Amino acid sequence: MRQKLINKTEPQQPIVETNSFAKGAAVAVAEDSTSLQSIIFDSSISKEEWIKSLKYHSQMVTNLLLNNETEKFNQYLSLQFNGKIDSSAKSKLENINYIPILQDFLQTAILIEHSTIPPYLTALYSIKDGTNLLASQIIRSVAVEEMLHMIMVCNVMNAVNIQPSVNQKQNYPMYPMKLPMNVDFFVGLEKFSTNSIATFIAIESPSNPMVKAPEFHLELENAVMQTRKMIQENNFWNLDDMKDFMMKNVHTIGEYYDLVFFYIVIFQIIEYYKVNSTLPQTFEELNKGGIFTGDPAKQIRPEQYYGSGGKLHFVEALSGVIEVFQEIKGQGEGVDDSVFTVDASQFEEGAELAHYFRFKEVFHEHFYAGGDYTPFAEDGMMPVTTPPVGKELPVDWNAAYPMKTNPKIEEYKSNPQLYAQGQAFNATYKKLLDAIQAAVEGHSEELEKSIMYMYALKEQAVELMKQPLTAQENAGPTFEFPLN
Repeated sequence: MRQKLINKTEPQQPIVETNSFAKGAAVAVAEDSTSLQSIIFDSSISKEEWIKSLKYHSQMVTNLLLNNETEKFNQYLSLQFNGKIDSSAKSKLENINYIPILQDFLQTAILIEHSTIPPYLTALYSIKDGTNLLASQIIRSVAVEEMLHMIMVCNVMNAVNIQPSVNQKQNYPMYPMKLPMNVDFFVGLEKFSTNSIATFIAIESPSNPMVKAPEFHLELENAVMQTRKMIQENNFWNLDDMKDFMMKNVHTIGEYYDLVFFYIVIFQIIEYYKVNSTLPQTFEELNKGGIFTGDPAKQIRPEQYYGSGGKLHFVEALSGVIEVFQEIKGQGEGVDDSVFTVDASQFEEGAELAHYFRFKEVFHEHFYAGGDYTPFAEDGMMPVTTPPVGKELPVDWNAAYPMKTNPKIEEYKSNPQLYAQGQAFNATYKKLLDAIQAAVEGHSEELEKSIMYMYALKEQAVELMKQPLTAQENAGPTFEFPLN
């Protein structure tokens, strides 16, 4: 799920290209900038230098670990952690409490994932039965995967012994809304239309402006069609400074996850140092223990989650966080600069398009598979904005209920029957969230109830969408916290 407004300026290029990493290059860069050790332990550096170095090191750490470059990460650590730590810095470490910081960032990640589910479901439910079957399948698959992402973020929170929350009023998205990062568009509840799908494309836009141009293979084409401030002054590792950096430098959801992952690694390094009085030199030293003190019994595991094209990962160490973030980013924007959620060579094993590209297929009414992208490509790469030009995907934009955009339950009070229906829908949605909440609190069997609630939600939403609200618009689901 990674977004940028469709007509925004070109995304910034990554500060560090993963494939360009080599030991010599790392030495050169390290000599020209503040080391990772300094930005963690040296309180004498300026905030400007901290920010500049944070940009570099966050890119380096995420590029290496989220691309499984463990050996190169070990080289990077040995280059960065090769000096003595001032005794005053040691005492400052004892004042750093990572719990409220990670709680804020990870709970915000839950809100980001949650914020996409009602808009996707609203567009899906507004499609009239028997129409837009392919478009419905695409939207449904993405919505289910977003719920998977939300549950996996809960797994990360439980792994670091922080209780996640998905069903409290303060955790509800309020539409229309901006996602909590540096974006300039609004997300809301709308019927199925070119406008709603364009918003979904903006939500899911990749961080990288270029992608590998799909190659034409007849076998691949056929397969695609079938699967479809609490610390001392001058220490910048506090919530205010870290959030300020995020709000100014993060433009996509993928970039948000990269930064959160980097923060998790930083706090794992600090906890390692507190216990061992030395700095880690390898990923193996950093992987387990430290901040990962959560109860494994609270982890939702793959066999306990149903109905997703993705894979659910449990988290008991840093390696599990890597798997979770790889899955979330891969499903949203593709992996290895590809339009697919896994490498295209694995397509026969169930690979499919990332969310951004699935929504572009609906918007442009064509599949990617079977298209010739040579005119758009240079050196095998093409802009992510390249439209799909493969087999036609038929879309009837008029086959949707004329639902009012961003309805509110208060608007239904003059109609007791409609008001009761709106309240019933919100009560069912709360039950769905309650089931997820119970599951992430250690009662995984409650997750089975979510399937029943999903079926009930569609029924109730369609009944609402059939009810006239004005001469031109119908009612619709509001996804608000129940009034009673």
